[in-house]
Amino acid sequence: MDNTQIRYVFDNKKQASDTKKGLLTVEVRITGTNKRKTISTGIKLYKNQFSDKNGFTCRNHSNAPAITGKATRIFRQIEAFILSDECKNLDDVKNWNKEHAQTHSVSEFIRDYLRKSNPSLNVVEYHNSFLRRLDDFGKIKVFADCTYQNIEDFDFYLKEFIKSQPTLYKRHSLFKRYIEKAIKKGLCKYNPYDDFETKKGKSKEPVFLVENEIEKILNYEPVNEKLHKVKDLFVFQIFTGVAYVDLQNFDKSYISEIDGKEVISSNRKKTDQSFISLLLPEAKKVLEKYDFQLPKISNQKYNDYLKILIAGAGINKMITSHTARHTYATYLLNKGISITTVSRALGHSSERMTAHYAKLLGKTVVSEMSVLLK
Repeated sequence: MDNTQIRYVFDNKKQASDTKKGLLTVEVRITGTNKRKTISTGIKLYKNQFSDKNGFTCRNHSNAPAITGKATRIFRQIEAFILSDECKNLDDVKNWNKEHAQTHSVSEFIRDYLRKSNPSLNVVEYHNSFLRRLDDFGKIKVFADCTYQNIEDFDFYLKEFIKSQPTLYKRHSLFKRYIEKAIKKGLCKYNPYDDFETKKGKSKEPVFLVENEIEKILNYEPVNEKLHKVKDLFVFQIFTGVAYVDLQNFDKSYISEIDGKEVISSNRKKTDQSFISLLLPEAKKVLEKYDFQLPKISNQKYNDYLKILIAGAGINKMITSHTARHTYATYLLNKGISITTVSRALGHSSERMTAHYAKLLGKTVVSEMSVLLK
């Protein structure tokens, strides 16, 4: 339906106060006329809980983000419906929440699948990142919008934010899978990815430190207390393989004893995969130094200080906090630890992920044997 305007309307009956709630509705109006339809969101709020920021934002409420999110989803579904061929006149607006094929909201379809799949935190964050881009792009709201031209435009839009071709490929692959699901359910008639192709690209090899570089880190004396703490955190990561988020959450609950030996075990915060590894002396020394309460630092600041630390130690590599995790994996493999054990120590979901590190060992051999040429 053309020539329409849509907006939030709060407390149309003018009865909301600090003690009495008003209803939040969505109004659909024919442009230039007084013809309108009002649709209830079912959300009732006190006067001080309503804000017209971004159309509607809930405030002063313990569940404000969820309420704002619910209203936004209803608004988008109504908007998608009135822009579809299913809505031919104002009276049809009342059918906005009935099942329609080509007019089914793409974002809501993906969110529904996600909710039903009991996903890990990592999967939720990955999908939310994709959905934010899709919603901000704005041209693909219902499955009728899944055209070749819109997918091509979406590709150009994503390239403004994503510079890695493998990452871009993964975003398109995710969307393609959901369109395929929608086609099977009769919600979409055509998959634009049958005609649109994006190259997979090649991922960069992970950066890791070899043993003589680890020694340089261990022997380096930082110039100030902040760098000392960064060095200790990095050393702890190198000899445990924990990711940054697990490093920041680490406490005594991660440590237990098996067969008289201290081990580190828990579930990774990012993927919820379990991991277990021996508590090596270098890592234990760091824990004891801080009485098992490791210093806290933001990821950005941590990575900034790591650049200074690495340069001071005389190592010429571009590293991040994740370099320690790569280093731990290759360190264990170089010591003859099996891929199966290394996979469990890292909390990988499959040994195939760990096998990638084994391919890097050739570089380690060349690096370590190069001392024979000196």
